[in-house]
Amino acid sequence: MIVNSVSTTPTTSTAGTGSAEELKNEFLKLLITQIKNQDPLKPLDNAEFTSQLAQLSTLEQLQAMNDSMTQDLVYTQSLNNTMMLGLVGRTAVVEGDQVAVTGGEPSSSHLQSEAAGVATVTVRDESGAVVRTFTQTVAAGWSELTWDGLGTNGQAAPDGEYTLSVEVADSEGAEVESVVYMSGLVESIRFENNLALLHIAGRDYFASEIARVGI
Repeated sequence: MIVNSVSTTPTTSTAGTGSAEELKNEFLKLLITQIKNQDPLKPLDNAEFTSQLAQLSTLEQLQAMNDSMTQDLVYTQSLNNTMMLGLVGRTAVVEGDQVAVTGGEPSSSHLQSEAAGVATVTVRDESGAVVRTFTQTVAAGWSELTWDGLGTNGQAAPDGEYTLSVEVADSEGAEVESVVYMSGLVESIRFENNLALLHIAGRDYFASEIARVGI
């Protein structure tokens, strides 16, 4: 799979560095002016002069630290962006209720449940019509939703896009919070404001939205 027009070099603003440099220059101008215009009979106090030199030294150190941190950030962002390219062509799990049936085989779906219970799963086609409803036991945490790709009539569902809605109840019938996840191929990747956006099942997802990779 080919990824077009991908740049792994982040853009950074130099406004902060310029401001620090201007502040340093202004400080030096004021200090030189103060020395030039001092009263020969009452020269600048040594303690005060030393204090001002210390302030200049501190400013230079802070500017150097800022430059170093900026360089480290650029390097880290470039490294992370390069690593993101390795996800193209791999299967990722993201929050979503879509299921694709291809050759009679549905794509994988997963459920993250706050507690163990029984999940009632409703499968709908693109028009919203119910294709199948089934139940299965789920554990606390991650479970795989096991739709066999069959409709209510026992026939294989036609190839196409479907959606799942899930309700989980515990042993006492109380509702349990849960989130449906889908598996999809990372088709491409692009960068927006130095953040990676991965194209999965027709939508863009931030890297932080990926729950798992390679399952």
